[in-house]
Amino acid sequence: MSTPEPATLGGAIATIAAAARTMYPHDALPDDVYARVGERLTETAREDSGAARTIGDGVSALNGGRPFAGLPADERLEALKGIEGSAFFELVRSTAVVEVYSDERTWQLVGYEGPSFDKGGYINRGFDDLDWLPDPEAGS
Repeated sequence: MSTPEPATLGGAIATIAAAARTMYPHDALPDDVYARVGERLTETAREDSGAARTIGDGVSALNGGRPFAGLPADERLEALKGIEGSAFFELVRSTAVVEVYSDERTWQLVGYEGPSFDKGGYINRGFDDLDWLPDPEAGS
């Protein structure tokens, strides 16, 4: 498999990042959180010719003669709906959910304090304050 040209990769990263932001929109997150999705997939493309073809075809389909990343949000959403269920869509979706939501800046945005095992668990850190459900009956 030939390695894609750097200019092509840059365009792919921008397109994939815009797709990831459209799928998982958080205005307060910086662009580099979403760029990680494109970077991860271009790494995958370098290692796997099948993935490279899927990514190349998907990026071309989204760009369709105009830069997808430059489209208004509603047009990006419609373009993604048009490829929903495709191998490329699923590859971006599954990569984005991991890359975006494993970033500590996303954690801060949504109020997640991170893993608890190294802090002794959640119970004694304010997560035992469930007051909107009745207490369970003993023995249940």
